[in-house]
Parts: sequence; C-alpha cells; structure tokens
Amino acid sequence: MLADETFDIYDEIVSSLPNDYALTYSPLIREGFKFCLKEVNRKHAPIAKGELTFSGVSSDNYPQKRNINRVGYFFDENFLRSVTEGFMEKGIEVVKLELLPAQFKNLLSNKQKEEIEFFDSRLKESFGTSIRSSLENRFYLMNGMVAKYYELLKSSGVDALVFRVYYGLYYFPIIFACKMLGITVIDVQHGINGFKHPCYSKFKRNEVDSPLLPDVFWTWSDMSTKMLTKDSFIEEGARVVEGGNPIYSVPSTVTTDNGAKITYVKGNRILYTHQPKSKGAPVPVDEIKLLYKIKRQKVIIRPHPLHMEEAIEVQALLKKEGVKSKIEDSVKVPINESLAQASVHVTYSSTCALDALNFGIPSVYCSDYIGEVEAEFSTGLLFRIDEVKKEKLEPIPEKAIGYSLGSNDKVSYAISQILSRSKRAEL
Repeated sequence: MLADETFDIYDEIVSSLPNDYALTYSPLIREGFKFCLKEVNRKHAPIAKGELTFSGVSSDNYPQKRNINRVGYFFDENFLRSVTEGFMEKGIEVVKLELLPAQFKNLLSNKQKEEIEFFDSRLKESFGTSIRSSLENRFYLMNGMVAKYYELLKSSGVDALVFRVYYGLYYFPIIFACKMLGITVIDVQHGINGFKHPCYSKFKRNEVDSPLLPDVFWTWSDMSTKMLTKDSFIEEGARVVEGGNPIYSVPSTVTTDNGAKITYVKGNRILYTHQPKSKGAPVPVDEIKLLYKIKRQKVIIRPHPLHMEEAIEVQALLKKEGVKSKIEDSVKVPINESLAQASVHVTYSSTCALDALNFGIPSVYCSDYIGEVEAEFSTGLLFRIDEVKKEKLEPIPEKAIGYSLGSNDKVSYAISQILSRSKRAEL
C-alpha cells in the first residue's frame, strides 16, 4: 500500500476517538500502520466511535528541558554533518553514541494493551485485516530497551539528541528515555513528507503529549512546514524550525523569487524516479512513452537506493516499448544533482516531484498524493498526463520554489532558535 493510503486508514480510525481520550503511544502505532499494513478489504460498516479507560501522559509530568551544552547522535553522520558542525560552531560539544543490542520484554501495560486493541479491532471490523502481532512485537522491543537507554543517556551527559528519522523502531525507546531525563529530541527532516505521511501528518490534539514524539521538528522550507502543520496539532506538543536540507553544496548561480539560490543547467534528459514494487506504485509506462515521444530525449531511470535491482526490469520494459533509457546510481548521485540535469521529471507518486520545484522543472505524476500539493500551492509545474502540452515541458527557472535546498545560513538560524529556547528554559 502507498503511504497516503495507510495514512487515510489510520486517520479514519484515530478520528473516531474523541479528543478527551488521550493516546500515549500513537507514534509507534502510526509506524506500525506505515510498515505493516499491506492489504485491506474495506467493509461498508462505519467505524464505531471509541473510548479509552486508561488516561494518557500529560506533558506536565515530564522534567524541564536541560540547557543544551552537549549534543549526541547515533548514526547518519554524513547526513547530519552540517547540523553537528553547526552546533560545534556555536560552542556546543557533539558526541557520537552507540546503539545497544536489541532486547525484548514480552509484557504490555494495560494502557498499551488498550491502545493496540482500539486500533486493531477497528482494522478487523472495517478493513478486514489485523496487525496486532506486529504492533505487540514493537511494544515488546520498546519495553525491553527503555530502561537500558535511560542509563546510557544519563551517563552520556547529553542535553539533546539529533535523529534523521524519529520513527525508527530503535529510536522510540530512546525518545521515551529522553522525555524522562529532560533531553531535547530533534528530528531532522530526511525527505519530503507530503500531506499524508503516516508518521508526520495531521496529529490530533489527543496525540501530541506522547512521550514518543520529538521536541523539535527540523523542516526544509516553509512549504514543508505547512505539510507538517496543516490540520495538525503538532505544534502544541513540539516546536518547528526551518533549517533547510542538511545536504547541500555551496555553489549557486540562480536566485529565485523567494530568495533561494540554486545551480541550474539546462537539462537534456527525462528523469524517471522509480518507486519500489513493495510500495504498490506501478511503472507509469504510458506517461514515460508520451514524454519520450514529445521530448525525444533519453530516459534516466533513478531507482530507490535500496531497490537498485528493480531498475534493470524497468529498463527491459521500456526497451520493449521502444524507449531508450539509462540507469542512474541513486546511491552515488544526489537527487538535486540529478534533477538539475533534467528537462522534465516523471513519476507515479514520488515526492521527488517536489524536489524538482527547486529548479523550476515540470513533473508529470499519476497519484493524488502529488496532486494535493499542486491544489494547495498552485506551482504551475505539476501535471497529470492529460494536462501535458509540449510548451509546458520546459524548465521555468523563474518559477523555482526552494523546497528542499539548504545553506549554512539556514542551518545556523535553526540551531540558534533551538539554543535560544534552551536558554530560556534554564531561566
């Protein structure tokens, strides 16, 4: 299932719970929906309104946040380098920590049992499926690791932790321990979330006091901030700072209307960003064929970094259709570098279509997941195949929107915002 489909199911279920019933573990359950919900059989029965017996955790019960003098991280060193170096430039010590071996504790609290039952029973009743076992195993891992990470973090002396993806299973017990110790948790945006990401979108008021949520969400731009905060109460439980994409290069030659600086080279190829089969996104063969007919440019197949082998199958498929193509190594070539050489981009529903906005490059898409972005922001650069005209298929640098660009100045600004709040907390 695509991410927006799993989000819709989660959102429908969580919306059946009135706001005065607090959820303590919803970020972990959201993660379970994202990775474990593979197939549903939608029934016509409406989702029953729910209630919970056990109360949630109030944020007032957490200790006051520490003044930040020491920042830790676990891995993703290259991705986080500009962030960690930014802290060091402001006199903050940065240390690398090591993950602990996984241990499970096969016990659930009454509150955990109740929340699992609430979501899984409605999955079974209205969608004909169950992920109870997967959810329980996630809780067993968290319960087995919280105390161990509490001791590790307590002895480490860190006042803040920086993550690339807060919803990694190994991170939930760490975040829980941080809440108990007054350590600030910073989630640095790792990609484009869109409006329907199961772990980032549309948090209800009764979810935002969860001890499994970061304290700070680092976004890439005002557009990505809006994607995080629209129809969401997330800012009642966390801060949002716009620090830009931490992966960036210094050279720049074009300044957009909103002040973003980008490198632009007139592209001479069609870039196709392929999504893994496991995501349920088909190869948009008709769209690729039409663009190839109009542009008469080679198609560059850019697979997901973890699914390079699928690119060979795509290339064979396109060859049968008379389309010349070449495979790009997405591990070695950054997405912005790839897009900067393209004249047009095509995808089923990859959010690389939004990265293309950095360069004013048009994208042809198939899914409403991208269509909702165009409906919200009116970029004039995102098209369905029936909207395609030859004159629309040229980059328009003056329409560029700095969606996922970064800079030293953006990083420095975000870190200053985080540290200023830290010092006010100490006072």
